[in-house]
Amino acid sequence: MRTRKRSRKKKPEFSKQILTTAKWECWIITAFGLLFTAKGYDTSFFAYVIPVSWGGYAIARAFYYNKAKSENAIKLRAAYKKAGLDPEPADRQFESALEEEIRSEY
Repeated sequence: MRTRKRSRKKKPEFSKQILTTAKWECWIITAFGLLFTAKGYDTSFFAYVIPVSWGGYAIARAFYYNKAKSENAIKLRAAYKKAGLDPEPADRQFESALEEEIRSEY
């Protein structure tokens, strides 16, 4: 009789969990706001909560993208060194990624 090993799903990294939670929070709050509007209830609370939740999600995304950019620059630098190439371009990219400010294109 064969026994199969169950492969466990890898738990997503913490930063992706934060993004997913923030995204669901935004959509749930927005859905409740739309529901309250359709039912004719007072929606003045949602005038403050909806923009704050979407703003928090945007900030979480900006930090995640900045983190991913820095991690990729580190991996690229290691790959250059492993291949025996000059890691100077990767070093410059890594330094610029660390010094770059978070900018919004919206």
